[in-house]
Amino acid sequence: MRVDRNRAVEVAADAFRAHGISEADATQTAEALVSADARGKHSHGLLRLPRFVRGIEHGNVDPDGSIEVVAEHGGAATLSGGSRLGPVVASVAVAEAMDRAAEFGVGAVGVHDSNHLGMLGYYTDQVLQEGFVGIGLTNTEPAMPPYGGTEPVLGTNPIAIGLPTDPAFNLDMSTSGIARGTVLHYQETDQQLPEGVALDAEGQPTTDPEAALDGTILPFGGTKGSGLAIAVEVLAGGLVGAAMGTDVTGTYHTEDPCTKGDLFVVIDPEALGVPEFGQRASEFLTGLVEGEPAAHVDEIRLPGQRSIERDRTATRVEIEDDLWAEIQSLADGD
Repeated sequence: MRVDRNRAVEVAADAFRAHGISEADATQTAEALVSADARGKHSHGLLRLPRFVRGIEHGNVDPDGSIEVVAEHGGAATLSGGSRLGPVVASVAVAEAMDRAAEFGVGAVGVHDSNHLGMLGYYTDQVLQEGFVGIGLTNTEPAMPPYGGTEPVLGTNPIAIGLPTDPAFNLDMSTSGIARGTVLHYQETDQQLPEGVALDAEGQPTTDPEAALDGTILPFGGTKGSGLAIAVEVLAGGLVGAAMGTDVTGTYHTEDPCTKGDLFVVIDPEALGVPEFGQRASEFLTGLVEGEPAAHVDEIRLPGQRSIERDRTATRVEIEDDLWAEIQSLADGD
């Protein structure tokens, strides 16, 4: 079904408020989730809300937690999220990184003691709109083996990169062949997975999303995706004082405390002596999209270009009927 966007935010925020979340945090988190739905990224939209609520009910989200800088030096800092909702903590971290980039040229802010932040590209979009380059990394519960392995010890570990350009460029990708949230969306909507992205619990290829959730998801590109996933695991986990590998919990199974980490890096192009960066990069990207498309595609598009356009213009969002009914029930305090 299609729901008025403002109505979707209102009901989602009501669901959070009904479970002890403040007005400001409830609205901020609802807006982040609905933005993902507006972009067509339903795996990280309102589909996540019932899991967020379960995390609150299990005591793994602290509505009154304090977000504090626990280490800092120049343009670098680490935040403790106080176990607040992930979108709230991530937005504070990104604002902190932008403030430090404005002062020092580069701002690097790590986060621990937070919760699932939703769509990572939501935050690099905030950065690019302020004229900065934004890079985001986060690690997740184990879902993938390293290349050549069989045991799921790596998260799907997304990477996001936003550039202050026109046309828009906002890459947001997991290091797996498919994001775990997308597998969840396929399960909820009774769809089969593409071939070659997942194994079942016996290590056999599967297109059944339920079997994939019980088994493992595969890195994209073999050794390349595996290598990136390992790097994100260490940078977004170990470097910021959060967990790595099998010690990461709470991003999918929200009945467990969330132990993952985030890392946001913001760069001011002017600090590198390139005040015309945005113009030059925009001209380059325009040349790319105006190139001759291959026979099997209609047009050349940049990462995030279509989803950002959708988000900027969408007044209604697509939500599964059963999910909308569940969110309305949660808003009623059930």
